[in-house]
Amino acid sequence: MEKNQELYYDEIDSLRKFRAKIETHAIYKEDLDSFSDEYEELVAQAKVITRVSDRLQKKLDNANLQIREQNEEIKDKNIQLADTVDQLAKAKVGRRASTILFTVAVVLFILEQLLLEPIIEKYFETKFISLGVLGLLFVLVKFSEGAMESYFMNREKKKILEKEESK
Repeated sequence: MEKNQELYYDEIDSLRKFRAKIETHAIYKEDLDSFSDEYEELVAQAKVITRVSDRLQKKLDNANLQIREQNEEIKDKNIQLADTVDQLAKAKVGRRASTILFTVAVVLFILEQLLLEPIIEKYFETKFISLGVLGLLFVLVKFSEGAMESYFMNREKKKILEKEESK
């Protein structure tokens, strides 16, 4: 910065002296030649500075464009990652819920066969009531599966949020 101030100081000083000569009508050909040479040098320096500045601006623009593209790519990857994590959590939760409900269904079927079946056979002459009870148990288990998956999914989301907050 100091070099620029010195350079500009010299040029401004030269311009001030030249204007003083104009005011006093004491301008000679050498003064005009000297001032013209200084002005030509200043224009040449301005051209160089402008070219360098233009090149640097182009590099900066390209770097900014690259950064924007990379940010968009990162956003896309983050969305894909979130979707994948969500799918994995759903699969994990679905397996867990299915395993629990399969166990519950087997237990309910066994209990129905051991406890309800003898009562149904004793008081009713048709097998359709037993099948209806089994169908009702199946429907209850199937509806419970969705509720259980939702419950486990909410727990997984809470775990993920707690991990994110603790970071």
